[in-house]
This record gives sequence, C-alpha cells and structure tokens, in this order.
Amino acid sequence: MLIIIGANTRGGGGHAEETRLHPGLATYSSRDKAPFGSYVPFKVMENFFQGTKPKTATRSFARTYANTSGLKGQNNAYIIVAERLWLTEADAQAMSSYVQDGNKLFLAIEETDSLLESTFGFKVKRGTSVPVPIVLVNKTSGDSIVTQHFSNPHFGADTTFTARGFTQNRHLASPDSGIITILGTNARHQPNFFRVPHGNGQLIVMLNPMTWTNYFLMKKNNIRALELQMSYLPEFPLNVYWDEYYKHLYGPQRDDFSDWQVLLKHSSLRWALILALVLLLLYILFEGKRRQRLIPPKPVLANTSLDFAETLGRLYYLHHNNGNLANKMTQHLLEYIRQNYYLNTGAISGEFVTALSRKSGQPREFIEQLMGMVMEVKLTDNISDEQLQHYYNSIYQFYLKAK
Repeated sequence: MLIIIGANTRGGGGHAEETRLHPGLATYSSRDKAPFGSYVPFKVMENFFQGTKPKTATRSFARTYANTSGLKGQNNAYIIVAERLWLTEADAQAMSSYVQDGNKLFLAIEETDSLLESTFGFKVKRGTSVPVPIVLVNKTSGDSIVTQHFSNPHFGADTTFTARGFTQNRHLASPDSGIITILGTNARHQPNFFRVPHGNGQLIVMLNPMTWTNYFLMKKNNIRALELQMSYLPEFPLNVYWDEYYKHLYGPQRDDFSDWQVLLKHSSLRWALILALVLLLLYILFEGKRRQRLIPPKPVLANTSLDFAETLGRLYYLHHNNGNLANKMTQHLLEYIRQNYYLNTGAISGEFVTALSRKSGQPREFIEQLMGMVMEVKLTDNISDEQLQHYYNSIYQFYLKAK
C-alpha cells in the first residue's frame, strides 16, 4: 500500500500554469506542527496499521523502490506527503511496477501529474469557479471552509467533514469509466476521492490534501475522515513508508536528478560548498606538504692516501728518521697500486711502468721517475732531507692526480 499526500504535479493535464492558492503555508511535513503541516497524521499513522510504524523515505520513489527490497513484495504501504508531486518517467514506471505487484498507492494531491494519469489511465480537471453556498470565504486570510464527503454507504450518516482551509476544486474528469470507483466528493459533489485498479494492486487518489493537515484533523471529529481513508488500505501491511521527498520539490525533475542539485540550487548552500572547496585547496597547498628535517649534505669522501702522506710528513718533523719514513711511504704506495690498479709490484719493469701510466692516467715519464725513486729508497737507508722531501712531493702528486 502506497500513500502520497501532496498538492499538484508536473503535467496536470495542462494545469501547471495555475497560481498556487497557498504558497508556503501548506508544507504537509511530518515534523511541521503548524496548521497546514502533517505532524498529527504522521503520529497517529501506526494506530491504523496495528502498531506498524511508518518508515521515512527521503529520496524519489524510483530510487527508493530500486534500493528497498521490501517494496518489491506485496501488501506494502508507502506514504508521500507533499504539496506538488513532480514525477520523472522512472518514478512513474516504478510506481506502476509497485502497484502491479499487489500494493496500494495512495495520493492526496491538488493536481495530478500527466505521467501519473497516463500510467494509470485516468484524467483530472480543475473545477469551475461558480460559488457554492457552503464555501464561506475568509476575507482576511484568503482561506475558506473545506468540505469532504465520503460515498461508501457502509460508513454511516456522518460522512461529511468540514474545517477552515484552502479549497481545492479539482476532480475526476470521467467518473463513469466503469473501472474507477468513486469513494468521495467535494463541496460541489464532484468526485475527488477515487480508486483505480492496476495489476494486482490499486491506486487511490484524494484530491483534497487539506484532510491530511493538523488543523483539519484537530477540528470536531475530523480525525474520522483520516480513518475512513485508511480503511481502504490493508490493516496489516508488511511495511509502511512515509515520504519526505516530493514536498520539497518546486519544479519538474530530470531523470539524472541528484542530491547535488538540491544543494546547488540554494545560494547559501552553493557558496558554503564553494568556500569549503577553497579552504580545502588552501590546506592542500600550504599544510599538505611533506614535513621532514633537512637532510644534511653528504660529506665528500676523503682521500686516505693523501691523509697518510700528510701524516708521514708530520712524523718526519717529529722523529727525523728519513730512511724509515721513506720505506713506509714506499710500502703504502705499492699497496695502493696493488689494490687500485691490480698490478704486481714484485718486479718493477718497463712493462710495469707502462701499465701503471695507462691505468693511473699519468705521464709515463713521471711514473718512470717515481719508480726510480722507489728502487733507490729500497737500496739505501741513508736518505737526506732534500731527497725525502722530493720523494714525498712526488708520491703526493701521484695520489692527487690518480684516477
């Protein structure tokens, strides 16, 4: 069972251009306790269904139907409270499938949607403006006495209910179709409450949504008007849904309608989203950088051979043992050649000099002169200061230019 309470819809059989009678006053919201809100019917709804509490739906019928497995069964109730019912083709198709499966769709609206009418095969038109004595107009507020009759003879004699509100004169255009059942009439005795069979279920339309407002139901014994309407719905439905989506629509939907459209159509929300995006961008630019301590520069690797040569030079001035220092410099030089150039230093020959010159990248004459000093140091222990200084400088230059 599906109940939709609202005002008018998109197509309306050519009546979409009509001026709204009560703009901004009739909200039909389940949280609105104002005269034309629907807080009272929402709160008493579970009493009509033996304790089954209505579930609130906040998306279009097509999306709710697609994402709710319980609606694809039988014996469900879906309640939509809205001023206007703007449908998409997806909504109309989903409602058709829903009703065909054995559920009931109840609409309380001022003006039906053209898609809805073509889907379920009925036509609604606007009533004439001929005054009726029972309608008493309030000159200060623009409202009048709303009247609703119920046609079922089993309801008893007290089936006419009245209260101050906004008169809706729309009614069924072809009441004698043989398929549609008339359930009630307005003050002019025009059918405004009717039932349309569809598949295994039924569509029930109430063109007087004032009967679902707080003010109307709290007057006299008017709560019975709601009871009479609920009597056409199952007493033990599997699920009951109350819609809070369509009452907030003020224009036709598109099939690609999204929640972003609702946010962006309001200037304050649109600017709030823009500001949030700008702040997020600034945060990413200035606060989102990777934070870490500065990596100190890697020190240049020292030439240990040069350090050793300088150390030997300092030892020379401390101990003045020229022969010993020269031999140590020779041993270190030959070890350096073996490790870096992979040459055998056991026999220093012309071939050795040529190979060392090629691998070290230094002139052959310089290498030949240096190896001559090496042989001289090996053969004598008596080395003068000048010889040691020259030998040290030659080895230093070799280390410095070695590749």
